[in-house]
Formats: sequence, C-alpha cells, structure tokens
Amino acid sequence: MANTREIRNRIRSVKNIQQITKAMEMVAASKLKRAQDLVHAAEPYAEKLREIMSDLGESVSTVSHPLLEQRPVQRTCIVVMTSDKGLCGAYNSNIIQRSMDVVRSLDQASVRLVIIGKKANDFYKRRKYEILKYWPFPGREVEVSFVAEVTRFLAEGYEKGDFDKVVLFYTKFKSAISTTPMQAQLLPIEGAKSAEKKGVTALYIFEPAAEELMKKLLPKYLQNQIYLAFVEAGASEYGSRMVSMRNATDNADEMIRTLTLNYNKVRQASITREILEVVAGSDATTKKK
Repeated sequence: MANTREIRNRIRSVKNIQQITKAMEMVAASKLKRAQDLVHAAEPYAEKLREIMSDLGESVSTVSHPLLEQRPVQRTCIVVMTSDKGLCGAYNSNIIQRSMDVVRSLDQASVRLVIIGKKANDFYKRRKYEILKYWPFPGREVEVSFVAEVTRFLAEGYEKGDFDKVVLFYTKFKSAISTTPMQAQLLPIEGAKSAEKKGVTALYIFEPAAEELMKKLLPKYLQNQIYLAFVEAGASEYGSRMVSMRNATDNADEMIRTLTLNYNKVRQASITREILEVVAGSDATTKKK
C-alpha cells in the first residue's frame, strides 16, 4: 500500500492536470461559439445555392461541363479532413476509421489521397499510403483564399483526368455533444437538391447563356460545399474538445475524492499503529518495574 507522501504527490499531480483540462475546456468553449456562428452564417447561403442549382439543373439538363462529366471510375480521390491537434475525444479516430473503410474496399493503386489535417496525415503516412496532397487544417478562421486553393486543386485534377471521382470525409456539426462523420461526393457534381421544395419550380431566362452561367456557378457551388465542410469540421473539433476536457475534469474530481479517501485511511491506520506501539512500549515498561 502506498504511503501518505506518495498519495499526497498523486493528489497534487491530479490537481495540476485538472487545472490544465479546465483551462482547455474554457478555451475550446470560447472558440466553439465563434465556430458555431460561422456554421450558422454559412448554412442559409449554402441552402439557397443548392436550391438555385437544383432549379437550374432542371432547366439546363442538356448543358455539359467538365465538373458534371460522368465517366468510369478507375481512380478515386479520397479527401480526409481532420484536426492538427488531439485531446478531442474520438473526433479524429471516427472520421479516419470511416475513410479507412472505404480505402480498404478499393484497389490501393486506384486511390489518390488528399489530406487536410495533421492527424490523418500521420495516420496514413505510418501505413505507407501515398499522399497526393497535404494541407494543415486552417486555424481559427477559414480563409476563402485557402478554400479556393483546395477547390482549384480538386477541380483541375478532375478535369485533367488524374482521378474520376472525389469523395470528401468530414465531420458534420449538429451540437457540441453531437457530431457525425460524413461521406460526401464532391465530383462529379450530382444534381443538387434543396432540403425542401415549396411551390412551383421557377423557369429561368438566361442572360448570359446557360453554358456560361453554369461555368461560373458550378465552381462556386463546389467551393461552397468545401467551405461549409471546413466550418462544420472546425466547430465539431472544438465541441469534441470541450466535451472531452469537461469529462477529463470530472474524472479528475472523482480521482481526487478516491485518493483523498485512501489518504485518510492510510493516515488513520498509521496513527492507530503508532498508538498501539506506544501502548505496547508502555506496557512492557510497566511489567519490568
């Protein structure tokens, strides 16, 4: 059994770790509020853009565009979006596992990996998978220029035939305690459908021509999908970290209570033993007299 000094040291260590986890929880909570605002600000635009693309798709079904081109899938681009840091529960492992299930189902020679986030990059590098492109996950703010760079890389690769399909794995944000690993096809762009169609679909008169309009809208639609995935993944990371650090803080409380109880038991046993030794010594002295 540990002595009182060892238990005191353990209690002190747990309290120090608890202070760190509490601070990390507060930092994650403050960042989560900003990330939630970004998600809520991006969703109405994304929904309206999906609705417009759905209506346009019905009106210009004969329009051809490289991003709409369907072809036999010989090479698949798997885009995996994780965080750069840990201490966020199962956030990274869940999305990595979901992407890995798909990667294992494909011929390894046909897979093209595009990684966003250090955790996924480390995971696939350790397993000797070839990574076509890697970006660290952006910080607190997702720059539009960065999203445009990612979009351009994927679109150009698809148009040049480097891959025939692009699938994105990211984490969808529902609330701080509810996030879901998601799999979404980015390319070829499928018919965008709004969440709920109300009334009669609008008939459009195109100015400029439908082909020119779609040429401008399709890249913006793709970029918006990627941007929304970024902000949802960021909010999911902060929510997962906040919950994880809160659980760690609560577990530290429970551990401190258990250690304190053990400390009191050991201290009481030690005092009782000393009293018995004093009494035994006193009795031995009395008998000699």
